[in-house]
Amino acid sequence: MRIILLTILLALMNNLAGQELLTECERSEGTCTFTYEAGIRFCEQIDSLSPYISLFAYGNTDAGEPLHLLVFDADKNFAPETTKEVLLINNAIHPGEPDGVEASLMIMRDLAKNEGLRKKYAGVRILVIPFYNIDGAMNRSAFSRANQLGPEEYGFRGSGKNLDLNRDFIKADALNTFAFYQIFHTWNPHVFVDTHVSNGADYPYTMTLIHSQEEKYGDHCASLLKTRLLPELFIRMKTRGEEMAPYVNVHGQSPDSGFTAFLETPRFSNGYTSLFDCISFVSETHMLKPYAKRVSATRLFLEELILLTQEVNPSLSINKDRLARAAYASRGHSYAIPYAWESSGICDSLRFKGYAAEYKPSEVSEQPRLFYNRSKPFEKNIPFCDDFKVIASGQSVRAYVIPQAWQEVVERLAANGVKVETLEGNDTFQVMEARILSFETMKFPYEGHYVHSQTKVRWSTQSRLFRKGDYLIIPDAKTEAFLANVLQPEAPDSYFNWNFFDAILQQKEWFSDYVFEDIAAEMLRNDPELKARLEDKKAADPHFAASAFEQLYFVYRNSPYFEESFKRYPVYLIPY
Repeated sequence: MRIILLTILLALMNNLAGQELLTECERSEGTCTFTYEAGIRFCEQIDSLSPYISLFAYGNTDAGEPLHLLVFDADKNFAPETTKEVLLINNAIHPGEPDGVEASLMIMRDLAKNEGLRKKYAGVRILVIPFYNIDGAMNRSAFSRANQLGPEEYGFRGSGKNLDLNRDFIKADALNTFAFYQIFHTWNPHVFVDTHVSNGADYPYTMTLIHSQEEKYGDHCASLLKTRLLPELFIRMKTRGEEMAPYVNVHGQSPDSGFTAFLETPRFSNGYTSLFDCISFVSETHMLKPYAKRVSATRLFLEELILLTQEVNPSLSINKDRLARAAYASRGHSYAIPYAWESSGICDSLRFKGYAAEYKPSEVSEQPRLFYNRSKPFEKNIPFCDDFKVIASGQSVRAYVIPQAWQEVVERLAANGVKVETLEGNDTFQVMEARILSFETMKFPYEGHYVHSQTKVRWSTQSRLFRKGDYLIIPDAKTEAFLANVLQPEAPDSYFNWNFFDAILQQKEWFSDYVFEDIAAEMLRNDPELKARLEDKKAADPHFAASAFEQLYFVYRNSPYFEESFKRYPVYLIPY
């Protein structure tokens, strides 16, 4: 019986190996894309066909399915540790933009079947997440991408929670994000690319490219990105007949007068991965190009990125940058860790191909509407502003201390490979402590949050007693940039700005004015300095002078009765 079953299994495998294994784009001659279920079956077939490719499943997602990872290694080594360069390709974070799903699975299929291709890519380990937003991929229709040419059906941008998962890499509201953390910190890629389809202007290019700003990296990674990877990618794509442009970052206007490069923050996939010295890209095919042409351009780009990752040795640059920071810290020095940038206003001249932007009356509103006249192509130099300057930084620290009440924060830190220790007994530390002075909050929810911005704090040195079980957060050369971006409250995508600490913004105890009147009067009699401050404020602020409550509250805020925890940020810094 066992021999019969084995014979049947071998026959099935031989039959499968002899069949032509096509992606849905190939099978449909450029009109369709994989459903989630069919795409995973395709991955399983590749896994069963080739010992050089292995399919892994990580964690759970909001769809109740694991996050799958397809791994190619020419040496059949599927332990995470490797001396090779590692490239991670992420697909279908926006499932209505499926070009990368098809392109990357074509490459993995060919690697399973083609020995020559395996030899060509022998020096690089290739990781592919086929579907990131799984529940979005399951929510298929033909209409959610009004501006996009094909495929016939595709998934939806929002997840099962209606989240844009490409805004979730810090707040981690989705289980998918925790599964990604596990993949990213297990396999430690040197290069990352997230595949997309763009909205925006009309132009001849099929492929455009976003790259994380070189200013965010150390000297060696920045040099590698600026002098090797970027120039070579543009040159090689043009050589292969698919000329590429920088991502055309304009909305509602024509690019013919120039544009500024897209500046991502850590909420985005490439902003997040760059925090860990991973050189990161976003490929953006053009929505108005036929689907099959977009898939082809994505495949060409991925092939060139694979080769370049193998050739330029980004791991060497990453290690040099981390060693430089670690050496500086070992000498007891603090150094700035940037967390906010803006355009410097320095622009280069970009040779750009476009279409004339014209206006004609709208048939809907009868108002002037923009259209691109493809009968009037142009090629000219335009300003391209791709230089950024740091506008805010935090200082590197020996450690952070977080009280044990803030479990959601510590859970996310640990999931990101941060070293977390628990205090074994009560202990007192000299710490830097922040008070929240001001912030702005969105009037409408954004990705499930009323996000803060423009946060301002005041730092002071305090001696604080921490309890057994509180958390000591230890930065290292790999995690310090991530920690600064999430724990420094003024950072754009800090946990504070994403509402993890909103409870500290509500005052819990108050006073009854008829009771506190007598206490306040006694305080003013005994404290001339407080009395003088009250009088000065009355003289300077007519509204304050006319409000009995505001004056009582002023005294209350400056009394021993006022709660110390109000707006005290519960993440403490132990400086060098």
